[in-house]
Amino acid sequence: MSKNNVLQISDVNDVLTALPKVDADATFWMIRANKGEYYTDFVTGQYVGIGYEEITLQESQENSNDNLSELFHDRKPKDNEGRPIPDGTYTSWIGQLKRFGNEIHAGDYVLVPSIASERFSLGVVLGEPYEITQDKLNSINSELIPGRKKSPYKKRIKIQFLRSFNRSEADPALYKMIYTQTTVSKINKYAPYILRAVFDAYVSGNKVYLTFPITQKEDIRARPYTAFTYYLTESYVALNQDSDPIIKNNVQSAGIVQLIIDVAPYAGLFGTIWVLLKAKTGFQIDVNVFKGKFKLTKEDNEIVAERIENSKSKRAIAEQKAEDEHLKRLLKMLEIANKANIPMDSIKADVPSELKEAVKKAAKPDDDNDQE
Repeated sequence: MSKNNVLQISDVNDVLTALPKVDADATFWMIRANKGEYYTDFVTGQYVGIGYEEITLQESQENSNDNLSELFHDRKPKDNEGRPIPDGTYTSWIGQLKRFGNEIHAGDYVLVPSIASERFSLGVVLGEPYEITQDKLNSINSELIPGRKKSPYKKRIKIQFLRSFNRSEADPALYKMIYTQTTVSKINKYAPYILRAVFDAYVSGNKVYLTFPITQKEDIRARPYTAFTYYLTESYVALNQDSDPIIKNNVQSAGIVQLIIDVAPYAGLFGTIWVLLKAKTGFQIDVNVFKGKFKLTKEDNEIVAERIENSKSKRAIAEQKAEDEHLKRLLKMLEIANKANIPMDSIKADVPSELKEAVKKAAKPDDDNDQE
């Protein structure tokens, strides 16, 4: 076997370490870019901003709502068409300013929609809100960039944008969020759907979230679909018998199946097995687990496992008389997982791309191995 087809993993927990991490206690916000007009400027500039320039950031942070209402009445009594501004409008503006200036903190997540909310970008907040001067704003906006309309906002927050996704790729549950028209809104209840659209595998709190894409466009037959979800859950239970994994799905022909499992010693091995299951024939992973070294090889449509006793002696796990409960669980997991190949092929299911990358990253570096 070509060396390029072999990965060596010293600790399967390194697979979990390599997955994206999401703070389970973080707050999620949506900040609109003037109906998406400044979406590109936000994302490429790595920031978000807000207007209401009649009130400074410091004033919004230090004054009561009543005081801010008086300031707005004095500084902007009429709209652009000369009509008096209703008190309810001031109340809404003050709410946006207070959220932006006082409630968004480093570590929170911000979602920004494009024009018509056709595309979204998710980022993490890097610091507290700040305000730039007019001279600084003029300097920033003096350089014209084709296709990028720069915002006039002085009140800003630095953001590290992580990923983007199209509305068509997201769960329909997000549609209600899309129709929220406020400039700054808290969207914690939509976080699971957002994260599922952004990361197909990630760790949050004490759970691992694995999203398996199903790409079949025509109607999906029930039996291979239910067989796949059964093998998926039962293969993990075989390793962690006290667990109670959760399945979520959004399958309308093409769609997804999400498995939520515990962050446990077996989770990294479970992910490694499923990556190997859908790898090409002849692919091999050498892994240290259960205080032993194992060679897992993809042959035809199944995984074959061997325990490596030492550098010169090998024998099949199935031929051993070991009473080690861990080995029995591994064999049971492989038996169940191997059955999943046919239904997965039938519904064109795959394993999460983030999980594939995590397995590669967990492998020991080798200058002579490009880790295909």
